[in-house]
Amino acid sequence: MSLLPKPDLSADTAYLASEEQSNGLAPTLKRVSFHTLGCRLNQSETDVLARRFEQQGYRVVPDTESADICVVNTCTVTEHSDAKNRHAIRTLHRLNPEAMITVVGCYAQINPQAIARIDGVQLVIGSEEKMRITDYLEQVDPAGPPLIVRPKISKNTFNAPVVPHSSSLPSYNKPDLVHAQHQLSEEGHIYSSKAAAIQFKSKAKEDLHALQTKTTSAEINTAIVNVRQVNNAAVLQNTRASLKIQDGCDFMCSFCIIPFARGRSRYRELQNLQEEASMLVKEGVREIVITGVNVGTYQIGKLTIVDVVDYLNSLPGLSRIRISSIEPTTVPEILLQYMNDPQHKLVPFFHLPVQSGADTILNKMKRRYSAAQYADEIWRAFETVQDLCIGTDVMVGFPEESELEFENTFNLLDKLPLTYFHVFPFSAREGTPAFQLKEQIHPQIKQKRSEILRELSTKKRRDFHQRFLGKTRNVLWESKKPEANVSGYTDNFIRVVLEETHEADLRNQLLAVKLTGIKGQTMLGKFAEN
Repeated sequence: MSLLPKPDLSADTAYLASEEQSNGLAPTLKRVSFHTLGCRLNQSETDVLARRFEQQGYRVVPDTESADICVVNTCTVTEHSDAKNRHAIRTLHRLNPEAMITVVGCYAQINPQAIARIDGVQLVIGSEEKMRITDYLEQVDPAGPPLIVRPKISKNTFNAPVVPHSSSLPSYNKPDLVHAQHQLSEEGHIYSSKAAAIQFKSKAKEDLHALQTKTTSAEINTAIVNVRQVNNAAVLQNTRASLKIQDGCDFMCSFCIIPFARGRSRYRELQNLQEEASMLVKEGVREIVITGVNVGTYQIGKLTIVDVVDYLNSLPGLSRIRISSIEPTTVPEILLQYMNDPQHKLVPFFHLPVQSGADTILNKMKRRYSAAQYADEIWRAFETVQDLCIGTDVMVGFPEESELEFENTFNLLDKLPLTYFHVFPFSAREGTPAFQLKEQIHPQIKQKRSEILRELSTKKRRDFHQRFLGKTRNVLWESKKPEANVSGYTDNFIRVVLEETHEADLRNQLLAVKLTGIKGQTMLGKFAEN
């Protein structure tokens, strides 16, 4: 049973591991699975954790397989999130009764005692220490009570682990891999002979260089005949990766538990994040997504998010830079100019949370703008950046939200050039100011208002897609699912499904596609002819 999206694993690495085990070439490794709930930031942190486990000799397996250690990275943004956390933990224990279940993240920070009472849990780690899971595994007493690690969250700048994937080399045919007969160790790759190691690594460097040099616009060929030539190219596993630059928040919105779950705003040292970005690109990542809780506030001395973007833009081999989500009051003007420059890697995409279109509700939420100011920000971006995709977050059913205030929100969203909304019913979180407000909105009213806004969002996205029918845009292709066509994303976040069947492995290729139709929330495409 799959609880969450599968980790990004290399099929060739898994094959090689099984061959080595059967031939007695490698020791038995402890198996660890990861189960991530919540935001992109959690997903990013889970990827780093997986890399650390690999580095220290563990074997990362899909969440559908049995494991010796099950790591659950939790979310606590709503009561529903808490319920999903508990359900995931109980399901894991039922499927892996002998596994050591380790629970980390936001829910572990807010309510570690509740987690420790769930059967199967042996280790609970809050936000400050969760990236050091492996340091605490040896301290767990299987016969004793769960170990809870929850120190005070630091306010200092931080460094994050920079750990390469053990499977970061290009994929080769299975016979070639078996011939190389390398096995994993804490020092890296060990080969059956020095000659095999030199040959394997030399080929990897050549293919990696060939892959990275494909990112220039001159080499994005639109002819189908040239698309087919990529069939024999070595394609790395990763397409897009998140880069955490910031954590925590100082804005203290009245409904939000995040400052308590992740602490106050703090920033990642620039050199440290540069090291990770460079490593990701060397591993084949074509798009880096800047992520954090409140990324627009990034500042260390005179360094800001603009300096982060400038560095990423200078990386050879990187094709795209995307900002995951940014507060409306924290967007530097120059970012709009970057997005509108076709030679710049920052893509025309913004996700700017609004939460409400009624000033009375925004004041109660302690948001830092009015509805009019938010609208001005959206129109400024829309009029500056060509083909810009703008998404938003909106909350319905905030305590005391009247029908008129909801109508104000609907009208604002309807009039603005937004592409889509993420709609969230208000969830009272103990410890936040909004928890004390008495007039709670009935769940059925919240559900109805959510449905109304989601219908509007669907219409908005379809209208956005209509603008691009018949046009050609570059698509970064991703892994295709079994018995499904390959899909990928344009720079302005249109998901495109390839209409035609293709034998070539298009993963990680940035190729021009003519957008030919609309299917649900996606668009259909065909490769453009010269």
